[in-house]
Amino acid sequence: LQSESISLTIDTSIAKPVITTASSDLDQSDATPTIEGTAEAGSTVELFNGDVSLGTTTADATTGIFSITPSSELSEGLNSLTVKATDAINNVSAASSALSITVDTTAPTQPAITTTTTLTSDATPTIEGTAEAGSTVTLLSGGVEIGTTTANGDGEFSITTSTLADSNYVLTVKATDAAGNISDVS
Repeated sequence: LQSESISLTIDTSIAKPVITTASSDLDQSDATPTIEGTAEAGSTVELFNGDVSLGTTTADATTGIFSITPSSELSEGLNSLTVKATDAINNVSAASSALSITVDTTAPTQPAITTTTTLTSDATPTIEGTAEAGSTVTLLSGGVEIGTTTANGDGEFSITTSTLADSNYVLTVKATDAAGNISDVS
């Protein structure tokens, strides 16, 4: 008697997945950013921050494209995200190259005006103060923007207003950091 033949496939590895999302494409104030990439078609993709698993998704069965959002918020500051893929027979890939993301969900501290002059003949007065270093400082009169600048490395700023008509003005400032977080108005 002759036995029937059998077709046997040996699969002992899976390619390392690739994160295609660039850190520059992400909003720093989003603590649960969507991460995209490619992996073996149909594989289970697991997202990690360091050694902590942040969830799984399945890569498209044809293209291998995946999209995953962390199941919990990333911590404030620097995060290092990687993905691993697992195929149908439980081969686990090496980790992808890391995607470094800095999360900043904290608004800058309330800026302060340090100018003490309250009466001037200058129709374009310069207003000075302090704010978070590197933040964009907006000078407001009655809630209307009348000037902007960037606070220097020491957090100092100086804004020369647009031309103001003779009147009394209540001036305030607000600061916006690189992640788009906005402080309380002074």
